[in-house]
Amino acid sequence: MSDTIERRFLTIAQRAAGDAEKPTIEGEAVIFNQETVIGSWFREMIAPGAFKRLLSEKPDVIGAYNHNWDDVLGRTTAETLFLEETKTALRYVIDVNLEDTDAMNIYRKVKRGDVSQASFSFTVRAEEWIRSANDTELPLRIIKEVDTLYDVGPCTFGAYPEASANARSKASELQIPVPDLTQEPESGESPNDLQEQTKVERRRLDLLKIKYLS
Repeated sequence: MSDTIERRFLTIAQRAAGDAEKPTIEGEAVIFNQETVIGSWFREMIAPGAFKRLLSEKPDVIGAYNHNWDDVLGRTTAETLFLEETKTALRYVIDVNLEDTDAMNIYRKVKRGDVSQASFSFTVRAEEWIRSANDTELPLRIIKEVDTLYDVGPCTFGAYPEASANARSKASELQIPVPDLTQEPESGESPNDLQEQTKVERRRLDLLKIKYLS
């Protein structure tokens, strides 16, 4: 379990709904079983049920624009932010405050399509790491349970995905480069030396695979 807050961004459409008397912003903050490449470190996928325990405990989560916690659009404890885990996604609905000028400005931006992405920030309670049999493919991180969900809401741009140092460290353990036998050997190094080194590296990869899949 990591205490480091991570943020993820989705480019799928969200929408401004409701009417002039009860405007809402709604969308999907998380899509389950959808792989995302986190930097050059690893692939990531969030499993269905990852929010089940969390939502059953009625957490205090805010609706925020661009993760700005100073400008709250809605809140679960105030029943102005509603969260629901479906079979395919974590959905949210924010009741926009008509008397809040800043919130209404964001609502209008979403309605016009100027703000079309969504994001959320969280920490992880349970995860699984799988190294691909393909040496050139990034390892896969499956988030099985989210520990804390801090905010969900619209965002302008999907900024560079963030991952905790703990996650990057685990990913790096699963990424051991295998020597390229197509390259010319260095001075004093024979092709046979490279072949032997490759055998050693591949054995290390096999051991790591056994470790992380067991």
